[in-house]
Amino acid sequence: MSRSFRKLHHSEHHCSIHVKYVQYRRQRRHLDISVNCSSPNERLTMNGTERRIQAAALKLFAERGNAEVTISELAAEAGVARGTLYRNVESIPGLFEQVRTQLAFDVHSANVRAMDEHGDIDPPLRLATGTRTLVRLAHENPAMGRFFVRFGMTDESFRETLLGPPLRDIAAGIESGRYSVTPGQELSIASMLMGTVVSAMWMVLEGHQSWRDAGVGAAELLLCALGVPRAEAHELARQPLPTSLAV
Repeated sequence: MSRSFRKLHHSEHHCSIHVKYVQYRRQRRHLDISVNCSSPNERLTMNGTERRIQAAALKLFAERGNAEVTISELAAEAGVARGTLYRNVESIPGLFEQVRTQLAFDVHSANVRAMDEHGDIDPPLRLATGTRTLVRLAHENPAMGRFFVRFGMTDESFRETLLGPPLRDIAAGIESGRYSVTPGQELSIASMLMGTVVSAMWMVLEGHQSWRDAGVGAAELLLCALGVPRAEAHELARQPLPTSLAV
């Protein structure tokens, strides 16, 4: 399986919040973390066997909550021979990295399609649409949703890749005056975004709420927290979504 992904580029002007968030994490953990804020449309080209392997790995990683999956388990879940896996998978940790990167790109691509269909340019409407899109995707693809719930708050690289475009939109909203945020709250904003989306996904996956109710509630809460008037947040969180968003 090819392990080549194009390098992601970023614009400091549009990604200032994300840059500050990553810089904070560097200071706290002394890690060399790249900033991923570019187009989400770049994806790994896979054949049918590789797609089955990735889908099986996604399901098993989400169920286990870690990358401790054996070749035999993966082969059985994917419905392929062990020899096929050895030819396509260099290592289980490497496969985990590919799965999380591909998932982040696929999710961002689904959000881009939603934005394009809406013609969304207003940052609060983009945030509401993106939040509800993610919650809906968890309903339509439970394995993907459970991967988010398992790793969205704990895997640093996965979280940073996912947060790039949303934080870029929030930076635009602050610059345009649509959001009212106290300076220095970049880390709090990032944690709030991911925590709210992951919690809404969990509510859906556990059957506590429908994806519509969970998505609307999460979007409205986020907009209010960022300073959007409650009545407007209520309306923006209930705008129609595209009919199909499968990743």
